[in-house]
Amino acid sequence: MSLKFPHISRIFSASLWVLLFALVSFNISIWVTKPLAYSDKVFQIFTHPFSALAHEDLAQTLWNSGARTRASLELAIVAELSPVLGEETTTRAQREAAQMKYWQDTAANYPDYRDAYIQLAALSYTQGNLTQAHAYLLKAQILDPNNATVNRLADFTSKPLE
Repeated sequence: MSLKFPHISRIFSASLWVLLFALVSFNISIWVTKPLAYSDKVFQIFTHPFSALAHEDLAQTLWNSGARTRASLELAIVAELSPVLGEETTTRAQREAAQMKYWQDTAANYPDYRDAYIQLAALSYTQGNLTQAHAYLLKAQILDPNNATVNRLADFTSKPLE
């Protein structure tokens, strides 16, 4: 069929390209002349994708404009990004306390999870509590006695104690 009527396939292909170009042009013209009321908020999400405040601001704007489903999705992202119940912690001490509580809960729920004890040791060390950091590393060393990194960290934290 393509040998007998080659112009049909060319016309069909060209009309699809023209239609696609027309749709893209229409969308661009609408976007330029009438931007969304929350386009600046979407731009903030693109520039700071891991900012809970940016997602929360977009969720508030979407909720006020009536897009409740999209707003609830943004609030779910806020809850994932924020360490404590969807709230943005502002100080370093609050962030460390939230992380410490998270890893303590994780270690309590999964006592065989070595990395929870390593994280607890790192947080204790940054807070200046070397005895507690060493104790957490000893628990990690009991769970994984052949791990060179855990052994080296346990040796490192035991030096100031001696």
